[in-house]
Amino acid sequence: MENKEKRSVNYAFKVVGYLGHDNKLFDRTCPVCKGMYSSQVTNICPKCSQELTYITNAEGKAMSISEGTIYPSFGPKQEARDAQAVTSRKNGMSPIYRFKLFSFIDEQGVLVPPQFHSSCLKGAKVEVLLMNHQLIPSWFQTKEKVVRVEIMIPVYANYGDTFKVLTAAQYANKMVSHEVNPDGSPAGLVDANQRIAELEHQLAEAKSKQGVSDQQLEDQSPSWTNEEQLNAAADVVDNTTLDPFAYANAQ
Repeated sequence: MENKEKRSVNYAFKVVGYLGHDNKLFDRTCPVCKGMYSSQVTNICPKCSQELTYITNAEGKAMSISEGTIYPSFGPKQEARDAQAVTSRKNGMSPIYRFKLFSFIDEQGVLVPPQFHSSCLKGAKVEVLLMNHQLIPSWFQTKEKVVRVEIMIPVYANYGDTFKVLTAAQYANKMVSHEVNPDGSPAGLVDANQRIAELEHQLAEAKSKQGVSDQQLEDQSPSWTNEEQLNAAADVVDNTTLDPFAYANAQ
C-alpha cells in the first residue's frame, strides 16, 4: 500500500509566465575561483585554466542545475500599474523572477541535466509552484545602475514543488482577465461589497425576528482550534497535481 504524507499548506507561491532566455546549465565548478560552468561548454576554468570539478550538494553528491528567468503573464496594462506602484514606494525595487531545477548523479555515476532543461527555451510558457519553503530574494544593480531584487524560486520535489512546461492551450486557460476601475481595483468589487452588506442586513433582521442573539449562535457552533482548521484544509502532497490556487480562476 502506498503511503502518502499529509501536510498543511501554510505557504505557497505560484507563477505562470514565459521564459526570457534559454535555461542555463551548471554542473561544474572551479575549485580555485569557485565559479560555476557547464560541462557542455568547457571543462577548464576560463579564468584560471584550472580543471573543473563536479558541483556537489551539502552531502557531497554531484548535481546539476538548470536556471531560468520567468516573466509573469500580467499583460502590459498590469505591468504598467505595478511599475508605478514600485516607483511610488520608498526604496521600491522591481522584481525579476528566476528559478532553479536540480538533478543528481545516479548509482551508475551518470549525471544528466535536470528534467525539462532541454524544453526550457526562450519564449516557452511555464508554470512554477513552490510550497512550504521560502523564496530567496537578493538585490543587484543592473548595468544601467538600477537597483532590482531577484526572486529566486528553488524547485524542490520533496516539498511538493512542481514545474511544468505548458502547451499553448494550457497557457491560454491559465490567463486571467478582468475589468478594473480607474484606480486599478476589480470592477465588481464595489457591487460585491454592497451585496455582502445587504446579506448581513437581511441576516440581522432574521435573527431579530427569531429572537436569536449572536452569542447564542456562537455557542451552538463547533469550536475549532487553529490546528484543526489547518488539518481540515490540508491536502495530500504526492508530487503530482496539488494546487492551492485551484479555484483562483473560477468564473
